[in-house]
Amino acid sequence: MTDLMRQLAARKVERRRQLAALPVGEKLRMLEEMVAATKAISATRPPKPANPVRASSVVRPTDCLL
Repeated sequence: MTDLMRQLAARKVERRRQLAALPVGEKLRMLEEMVAATKAISATRPPKPANPVRASSVVRPTDCLL
Protein backbone atom coordinates (compact mmCIF):
# COMPACT_ATOMS: atom_id res chain seq x y z
CA MET A 1 0.00 0.00 0.00
CA THR A 2 1.41 3.38 -0.94
CA ASP A 3 1.80 6.27 1.46
CA LEU A 4 -1.03 8.18 -0.23
CA MET A 5 -3.39 5.23 0.14
CA ARG A 6 -2.50 4.95 3.83
CA GLN A 7 -3.23 8.65 4.30
CA LEU A 8 -6.58 8.30 2.55
CA ALA A 9 -7.51 5.28 4.65
CA ALA A 10 -6.49 7.07 7.85
CA ARG A 11 -8.60 10.11 6.90
CA LYS A 12 -11.56 7.85 6.18
CA VAL A 13 -11.26 6.17 9.59
CA GLU A 14 -10.92 9.55 11.32
CA ARG A 15 -13.96 10.91 9.49
CA ARG A 16 -16.00 7.87 10.56
CA ARG A 17 -14.99 8.47 14.17
CA GLN A 18 -15.97 12.12 13.93
CA LEU A 19 -19.34 11.25 12.42
CA ALA A 20 -19.97 8.60 15.07
CA ALA A 21 -19.35 11.20 17.78
CA LEU A 22 -21.92 13.64 16.37
CA PRO A 23 -25.44 13.78 17.80
CA VAL A 24 -28.24 12.31 15.69
CA GLY A 25 -29.77 15.73 14.97
CA GLU A 26 -26.50 16.99 13.51
CA LYS A 27 -26.17 13.89 11.33
CA LEU A 28 -29.70 14.42 10.01
CA ARG A 29 -28.96 18.08 9.23
CA MET A 30 -25.81 17.07 7.33
CA LEU A 31 -27.77 14.42 5.43
CA GLU A 32 -30.44 16.96 4.45
CA GLU A 33 -27.74 19.32 3.18
CA MET A 34 -26.17 16.53 1.13
CA VAL A 35 -29.53 15.58 -0.40
CA ALA A 36 -30.30 19.23 -1.23
CA ALA A 37 -26.87 19.67 -2.84
CA THR A 38 -27.37 16.50 -4.90
CA LYS A 39 -30.79 17.69 -6.08
CA ALA A 40 -29.34 21.08 -7.03
CA ILE A 41 -26.64 19.39 -9.08
CA SER A 42 -29.08 17.09 -10.87
CA ALA A 43 -31.51 19.97 -11.53
CA THR A 44 -28.98 22.01 -13.49
CA ARG A 45 -28.51 20.93 -17.07
CA PRO A 46 -25.23 21.44 -18.89
CA PRO A 47 -25.39 23.95 -21.75
CA LYS A 48 -26.00 22.57 -25.21
CA PRO A 49 -22.94 22.49 -27.45
CA ALA A 50 -22.78 25.22 -30.07
CA ASN A 51 -23.97 24.26 -33.50
CA PRO A 52 -21.06 25.02 -35.86
CA VAL A 53 -23.42 25.34 -38.83
CA ARG A 54 -25.32 28.18 -37.15
CA ALA A 55 -22.22 30.01 -35.94
CA SER A 56 -22.04 33.68 -36.90
CA SER A 57 -18.60 33.24 -38.47
CA VAL A 58 -20.05 31.12 -41.28
CA VAL A 59 -19.92 32.86 -44.66
CA ARG A 60 -23.34 32.85 -46.25
CA PRO A 61 -23.86 32.88 -50.02
CA THR A 62 -25.67 36.23 -49.74
CA ASP A 63 -22.59 37.81 -48.10
CA CYS A 64 -20.60 37.30 -51.30
CA LEU A 65 -23.07 39.33 -53.38
CA LEU A 66 -22.17 42.63 -51.71
